[in-house]
Amino acid sequence: MPLRLIGGVALWLRAGDEARALFGRDYADLDFVVHRRQSRQLRDLLEAQGYQPERTFNAMHGAKRLLYHAPDDGFQVDVFLDVFDMCHRLDLKERLDVEDFTLPAAELLLTKLQIAKLNRKDVNDTLMLLFDHELADGDGPFRLNGARLDELCGADWGLYTTISDNLAKVFDMVPECVNDDVVAAKLSSRIEDLQSRLVAAPKTVGWRLRAQVGRRKKWYQLPEEVVR
Repeated sequence: MPLRLIGGVALWLRAGDEARALFGRDYADLDFVVHRRQSRQLRDLLEAQGYQPERTFNAMHGAKRLLYHAPDDGFQVDVFLDVFDMCHRLDLKERLDVEDFTLPAAELLLTKLQIAKLNRKDVNDTLMLLFDHELADGDGPFRLNGARLDELCGADWGLYTTISDNLAKVFDMVPECVNDDVVAAKLSSRIEDLQSRLVAAPKTVGWRLRAQVGRRKKWYQLPEEVVR
C-alpha cells in the first residue's frame, strides 16, 4: 500500500538541515495520499493502531478524503484518496509510486501553490522546498520536475493562473522571510526561473479557450473548512 506524505511534514522530510533551520515550523498534523481502492485497508490499519475516525466527515467525504485523530489526540491524520481536491483538483494516483515516503517535489509544490488564499505558513513551506530543489526535467531527491509542472499547468488555465499569482506573492515575500542576502537571491532566482518556464511551456487548446474568458469567471473553488 503506497502511503505517501504531502503537506508540511513531507517538505520537512525532503529538506536539508539548512532549509529546516530557516523555514521549519511546528506541524499540527500528518497529510497523506493513498489509492482509493486501498482505503479500507488503510482504515483497518489506522483503527488497529488506535487512531480515531472523524465519523461524520468520513461518512460524507470518504470517497475522496478521510480524517483521523491520533490515539492521544495530539495531532490529526488527513488522508486524500487518489485526488487532492481543494482550490484546484490534482489527480495524484499515477504519482504515488514515483518516490519513497513523499509525493514528488512537483506535486508537493502544486499542493501548496494551488491555495487561493496563500498564508505565511504556505509561503515558508514553498521556500523550504525551493531552497533545496533545483528545476529539472525529472523527479528525484532535490529535483523539481519542471516538465511535470509544464504538463499540468499547460493543460489547466485556472491552475496555471493560481500558481503564477502565488509565485509572484512568494517572490515579493522573500525579503520578509529571509534575512540572508545570498539565500534571498538564490530563492528569488529559482522563482523567476520557474515563472519563466511556466510562461514558455506549451498550452493546450482547452487552456487557450479558457484563457479567452480569463478572470471574468472564477477559476478556483474554496474548499470546505475543516476544524483541526
